[in-house]
Amino acid sequence: MLLVAMIDVVYKDNHLRNFYLTPRRNYPLMVSNNTKLILKEKSQMRARPIFPVAFANVESDLFVGAVTERGDVVTAHRDGASHSMLLARLPDTAAEPLRQNMAALNAGVATMVEQANHARSEVHPARFPAHVQQLVVKYVSPAFQGLTQAGVDETRAADAAWKRATTPEPGIGTIRQEYRQLWRSLSLAERAARVENADLDELAAISEGWGFFPDLPQPVRDAIEARLVRLGTAKLHGLTGAFVKETSASEPLAAGPDAAQVKTAAEKLIDGYKQRREHLALVATTLRSVTIAIAAATELPIEVAYKLLMGRE
Repeated sequence: MLLVAMIDVVYKDNHLRNFYLTPRRNYPLMVSNNTKLILKEKSQMRARPIFPVAFANVESDLFVGAVTERGDVVTAHRDGASHSMLLARLPDTAAEPLRQNMAALNAGVATMVEQANHARSEVHPARFPAHVQQLVVKYVSPAFQGLTQAGVDETRAADAAWKRATTPEPGIGTIRQEYRQLWRSLSLAERAARVENADLDELAAISEGWGFFPDLPQPVRDAIEARLVRLGTAKLHGLTGAFVKETSASEPLAAGPDAAQVKTAAEKLIDGYKQRREHLALVATTLRSVTIAIAAATELPIEVAYKLLMGRE
């Protein structure tokens, strides 16, 4: 039974009785005890609205989910606007902590979505944003914080490994300083053209002095670092004796490192770093999109929603 109003009936003896009214089609106005409302002489009647036991117009779901090739997408619909979060699908090659925490976030969001959608028709609209905030803290925040920490740890590990691979040994003499002076006199096109055939000292001179070349485009910087990895890998394996070239009928006196194997090792290192950065980009996209969607669902500013997710509120 849907209650729409409450009637105060004041009798001559000032006795007050409350009746809950229910409109029924083709029937007289009835009260909750199924007795017709009869007002005695000089009685007064006052009506006031009350909060209904259930809403006549059921609210649509706050969150709607979809599965895509990139991952699960959950969209928050609020006041005619839509904000989507992407729970990215990480490949098996991604670091284990990233995959575990991404799975935990996916599960937490799924539970929050289910409970928020169920509560939307039961919780007063004025209290609903605060209710969603409580669900976020309970189900989403722990996994969000776990994925954030895993992402920070993986970023540090990937950057440290790349720095080791692209940092050459200290130079001897003034050769690297001379290379930097040469590069400062070159145009951007001339600098880019030199990278492919530059030796280890020349590229080391530039990587040690990035500040001298603030206008160097990022693609050129990336090419310098990639060639440093290749040259550094070749030098390392040459010193350690790894990937020694085998003798053959055509090269019976072959010696030194096998160039093909050295190149494969260097490319594997470069590709591995690129993959790690791609995985981290997916994690960053997930964290940003979750923050924006949660901000919309809870009616909070984005920075406040982020603090809520990170347990800083």
